[in-house]
Amino acid sequence: MPTYSFTLEYDGTDFAGWQIQPSVRTAMGAFSDALRALTSESPALTAAGRTDSGAHAHGQVVGCTLERDWAPDELRNALNATLPADLAVRNVATRNDGFDARRDAVDRTYRYLIVCRDGRSPVMRRNAWTVRGPLDVDAMRRAATHLVGRHDFAAFGSPPRVGGGTIRQVTSVSVERADLGSEHGDPVLETIAITVSADAFLRGMMRSFTGALVKIGQGRVTPEWLASLVDTAATRDPSLSMAPARGLHQWSVRYAPARQDQELAA
Repeated sequence: MPTYSFTLEYDGTDFAGWQIQPSVRTAMGAFSDALRALTSESPALTAAGRTDSGAHAHGQVVGCTLERDWAPDELRNALNATLPADLAVRNVATRNDGFDARRDAVDRTYRYLIVCRDGRSPVMRRNAWTVRGPLDVDAMRRAATHLVGRHDFAAFGSPPRVGGGTIRQVTSVSVERADLGSEHGDPVLETIAITVSADAFLRGMMRSFTGALVKIGQGRVTPEWLASLVDTAATRDPSLSMAPARGLHQWSVRYAPARQDQELAA
């Protein structure tokens, strides 16, 4: 039976996260319903990650095995004709037998969007956190260097499974500012994007990173305060506040080349 991966994009505002839960609307539930309506099958799904309620995805990867052999483009187009407006399949690919979207992922990238403004931002309210600015981006960048590497991040989140470990390998953290448009010399939209790549993430880890970096950008604490939280805690630190889910975007997932591609390259 053929195995497929699906790269999904969704606006998480009206989803109670990815994972199916009773009596609430979830991204996994909406995708499963569309897949069943199209194929008359209810396959077991694996997913690269579990996005929070209200968080968004641009590259969520889902894997499953189907009884029927589909052309990838045909399967993508048929699903997109069935899915609701806030969820779409960006890509379908065939995979080796045994593909698991979570276990086979090499690393994952999340991005958090911040709007710096004294008042509300009606246009960005569903997909960014509006923070009273400006923020000290240089201080945020200095602090972010303390998060790179293999560390125990227990202060920033909890493992997705009971008894799981809290050590993660963070490969990169960037803090980038973009001023969009200009009105009387001031930017119409002042945004900051925090992007983190890691082998895996703890629950709440990215939102805790963001809350800490914003606190530093506001001058309320120093970058050294963030450094003091790395590798020093057994549980989540109560001094850390989590940024709201609406600004969190699951950005991409990277996999090693398929075995047959490695053999061809050799």
